[in-house]
Amino acid sequence: MKFKHLKPGDFLEAYALVQDFRIRYTVNQTPYYGLLISDGETTLDARLWDINLKKDLASGVVYKMSLKINDFGGKIQAVINNIQDVEEGEIDINEFYRFAPLERTVLEEKIKEYIKSIQNENLKTLVKKVIDNVYEDFFTFPGGVSMHHNYLSGLAYHTYSMLRLADQFISNYPSINKDLLYAGVLVHDIGKTKEFSDAKQPQYTKEGNLLGHLIIGLNMLTVEAEKLNILEIEEVQSLLHLVIAHHGELQYGSAKEPLMMEAVALYLIDLTDSRMGAIEDEVAKTEKGTWTNPISALGKKPLYVVSDKNETKEN
Repeated sequence: MKFKHLKPGDFLEAYALVQDFRIRYTVNQTPYYGLLISDGETTLDARLWDINLKKDLASGVVYKMSLKINDFGGKIQAVINNIQDVEEGEIDINEFYRFAPLERTVLEEKIKEYIKSIQNENLKTLVKKVIDNVYEDFFTFPGGVSMHHNYLSGLAYHTYSMLRLADQFISNYPSINKDLLYAGVLVHDIGKTKEFSDAKQPQYTKEGNLLGHLIIGLNMLTVEAEKLNILEIEEVQSLLHLVIAHHGELQYGSAKEPLMMEAVALYLIDLTDSRMGAIEDEVAKTEKGTWTNPISALGKKPLYVVSDKNETKEN
């Protein structure tokens, strides 16, 4: 039975991917695992109350689970009564991983077209070189561990989605430097290729925890710009500013607040796509006329999904 068909009171044996987990504590300070598990289509909130059942639990791994489905605040939640490792060859593990809505080959083609469209040769050369250095990771890594675009090729899809939004910004606001904004979008999250450990089981690396992807991206760009002897030119310095300012506010991890029109645009585009990407994931799997699960990107706030039923008034 697929997770999307479950209802409170159901019991089932299922294979499920642990997307993420955290050790939490009851009011009595008893530890337990809070998990997000997936059947490859639907993500489900779960609890493993006895952590001794699986002390070596890991994200990005598929397990065989015995589940009981409960109602928790109007949404289903799974209690894991038993959990076992899966033998090699027992299942097709790729069925449990989510992929970007566009195939990787399409994303590669579309993103290369945007790189070619940059007329400033310094920006074009620098952007292409930095992406080529981490090409495989750029096109396979997720856009996040849990918050948004947290699926294979999510980083590239998030980038492409932002480029399409940038097209509209450029059309609406002609004072924007098109080359600089495109370059900023293309490499704004390049540091995630070193912030995350791998594509299928992403964890934060030591470098990721200590520096974060904004500073990592700044360093990656700086190294290549120095090699190309273009570090001190204005458009490159401007690009570096876009990268370290794209979180917008210092309290949200931005190294600088945006001080250019293009930096403000990049911040707004990134904020829009990251939020709407997370919302789209939840709304798409929620029955119309009901509420979504709490959405992490919105501070755990659920959203109502409007019904498309035609309502007629009686005379």
